[in-house]
Amino acid sequence: MTMLSKITNESINDNLKMRFENADIYTYIGNVLISVNPFKDLGIYTPQVLKSYENKNRMELAPHVYAIAEGAFRNMIAYSEDQCVIISGESGAGKTEAAKKIMEYIAAVSGGNSSSIKEIKDMVLATNPLLESFGCAKTLRNNNSSRHGKYLEIQFNAGGEPVGAMITNYLLEKNRVVGQIQNERNFHIFYQFTKSASDEYRQNFGISGPENFLYTSKAGCLDVPNMYDSREYADTLKAMSVIGISTAEQDQIHRMLAAILWLGNVQFVPHKDDDNMSQITDPDITAFIAYLLESTPELVSKVLVSRTIETPRGGRRGSVYDVPLNIAQAESARNGLAKAIYDRLFDWIVMRVNQAMQARGEARYIIGVLDIYGFEIFDHNSFEQLCINYVNEKLQQIFIELTLKAEQEEYVREKIEWTPIDYFNNKVVCDLIEAKRPPGVFAAMNDACATAHADPKAADQSLSQRLTACSHSKHFALYDGNFTVKHYAGDVTYMLSGMTDKNKDQLLRDHLELCKGSSNSFLQTLFPEDLAQDSKRRPPTASDRIKVSANELVTKLMQSQPSYIRTIKPNENKSPSEFDVKRVLHQ
Repeated sequence: MTMLSKITNESINDNLKMRFENADIYTYIGNVLISVNPFKDLGIYTPQVLKSYENKNRMELAPHVYAIAEGAFRNMIAYSEDQCVIISGESGAGKTEAAKKIMEYIAAVSGGNSSSIKEIKDMVLATNPLLESFGCAKTLRNNNSSRHGKYLEIQFNAGGEPVGAMITNYLLEKNRVVGQIQNERNFHIFYQFTKSASDEYRQNFGISGPENFLYTSKAGCLDVPNMYDSREYADTLKAMSVIGISTAEQDQIHRMLAAILWLGNVQFVPHKDDDNMSQITDPDITAFIAYLLESTPELVSKVLVSRTIETPRGGRRGSVYDVPLNIAQAESARNGLAKAIYDRLFDWIVMRVNQAMQARGEARYIIGVLDIYGFEIFDHNSFEQLCINYVNEKLQQIFIELTLKAEQEEYVREKIEWTPIDYFNNKVVCDLIEAKRPPGVFAAMNDACATAHADPKAADQSLSQRLTACSHSKHFALYDGNFTVKHYAGDVTYMLSGMTDKNKDQLLRDHLELCKGSSNSFLQTLFPEDLAQDSKRRPPTASDRIKVSANELVTKLMQSQPSYIRTIKPNENKSPSEFDVKRVLHQ
């Protein structure tokens, strides 16, 4: 599109609209591939089409995601440099599909006929259905929305043959496990499992249709058009086998999923003796959960309706009390346990995948493929959106550094006359969120967590006071229970309520004791913490972890030669014929 006679927002938009109407979804802006989601199969990913891009220069054939993959692969070999493909765009624009096509292309054209190289290729491709089932969900905007970020590094030997791979995952949206907004769904795996479980799993783990479990039915969406849960469950099981996850391990994964589903069915009523206490309506459910977790019904009930609190006494252990929970607190405890088990299970699956894909031979080069949440602006934005948008700010910073800034600095070096292009350098927004001094939003949250740790509402009030320190920035505004950050992609207003609690993200000691005290060795491995450890140091918060992860990711990406794919969502209705000019212009 740099060849357009007139370069304006409108002319670019008109060009994209014309292409979309002609089923021509790819174009370039300089080195960046623009990809508009067609919301239908265009038949442009056949083996013949793939083969046609092999050993071709980027400008020899029509723009295509295969051309980007070909360029990254050949540049790695020709220049002996690590490569990365950064795919950006909002939810539903086609990032995950683009990442899958990059992997498919590299697996097809990279050399090596030995059994170990073929095994690595098969495993790399198997990560797609496996991590999609556990990490993607149907949202209002996207039927297959990635609810986690992942960076896949494919490792090559000196001859350009894939010898291993590694996945780093970011920010799983574990709150989705216990609740979704109306007409959204939980993670795909829960619907695959409840609709298609084997007779053995149905009998042993008490599994029936998704309509029978609150965590899968409460939001009112059990089925998704053009999504076949039973078929995709078969793909998930096949992927587990390809990765080398044993039958016994698969049984344990399904046992944990069943425990989570049954936890969602635990209901509470006020205790007969005291309205500030709660009791479980159906003890048979907790008894069944105890069977699944290989614990005792008494212990499972206890961790759901009470909490152990220890009062320190001058550096020594003090008195230990069992404090009863009211209904709201009991529901929160139940949900906390379900989220913790799923989060640890997801991490275990990624760890197991990485073990299976360890390099078979010396790895000289890497091609990384980044598929991460798009920028999010909803009616109600909370801690999750702040973290997602922070990571997107960091990626935008890389884009600015490696394209706009680097290109114009090259013009200066080569004494080329040009009209300097003003662009917004979003480092100021990254600093506003992550800086320690002056304290940014994350630092204010951590301080609030530390000073008002017993009461979430008090912690939120403390956060509101501490956020006044950010008011020096013109990209920040604080008012009545909310704050607004002026991001590169638009202004987003975040709700203060519940922020500090989500940031604290602490596993209750009672839950840890339940899982570590289980007779189930698999459940024990999901929670490796040492119960005896009495550390005085503050455990890292969720914002600490995402900040470290984001900066490690940036370091990795900056060490590689980047290729960019910018995905565009043409409309909100997932329609193959509708092109919303205003929406696309905003993107």
